[in-house]
Amino acid sequence: MKDTGKLGLKNNIWTSGIPLENKEVARKAVEVSKGGFIAVHLDTLNERIYQMLHKGNPHRQIQAILKGVENVQNFGKSPDEMINCITFTKPVFQDIQRTIQYFYETWGMRTCLTQMCVTGLATDHKEWAPSIEEIKKACDIRDSINYPTSPYSFSSMDTNKYYCGNMICVTVNGDVTPCSVIRKSVGSIHETPLDEIIQKHRDELLWILLRVPKNLPGYCSQCENNEVCWGCRAAAFYDKGDSCGTDPKCYRNI
Repeated sequence: MKDTGKLGLKNNIWTSGIPLENKEVARKAVEVSKGGFIAVHLDTLNERIYQMLHKGNPHRQIQAILKGVENVQNFGKSPDEMINCITFTKPVFQDIQRTIQYFYETWGMRTCLTQMCVTGLATDHKEWAPSIEEIKKACDIRDSINYPTSPYSFSSMDTNKYYCGNMICVTVNGDVTPCSVIRKSVGSIHETPLDEIIQKHRDELLWILLRVPKNLPGYCSQCENNEVCWGCRAAAFYDKGDSCGTDPKCYRNI
C-alpha cells in the first residue's frame, strides 16, 4: 500500500475481514493503518442467514473473519480503531441485536450499519431492502448498545459528514471514488497520480457543495442532527442518480 503519510493522509482499510486470517496480512494492515481504522464485514453470526447473503461456506467464512479480528487486535490495533460493517438487509434484521452486542461486548468494537443499495448483485434481490421502520429499529438498537450517551443519531449511515467530507476511497482496482459504496470512478491511480486526481476532482470527492447548510437537500437542512450528519450520499446516488440529493433511507426525512 502506498505510503500516504507523506501526502498528509491516513489509511482506513475496509475489508471483508477474511484476508486478515493470515497473520502477515493482519500485521501489515495494522502497520499501514496507523492513525486510521480497520473495518471488517460480518453481517450476521447466524450461518443460515449468512449463507443467504454470501457465497461459500458460511461457517468457514465467519470463523475466518473472527480470527482476523483476533489477529489484528493481537498486533496492537485498538478496538476503538476497528469497526464491524453490516450491510443492513431485511434478512439481517433478524439477528441485528445479537451481532452488534457480540462485537461490542466480546471485541470492544462498534458497528457501522451500511444501508443496502440496489446495485450490483443486489439488483436480483430487491426484496432484501429493509423498510424504513426496520431501519429505524436497527438504528435504535445500534445507538442503545454503541452510543448510549450520545445526543446524536445517524438515521441511515453511520459515518458522519466530517468523515465523508474529508476522505476519499481507492478501490481494490485502483479507482478513486468519493465513497466506498459509490462506485463511480473519477480516475485510476494506475493511470494518474493520486494527488493529481484529488486536485482535479476535489469538489466532487469532498462534497464541497454540501458544506454550505442552505445547500443541504430536503429535510436535512432543518434536521436536528445536521450538525454532524448530511444523510447518506450513496443512498441518494443509487436511488435517483444524484449523490447530492435527498437520502431516501433516512426515517427522519419526512
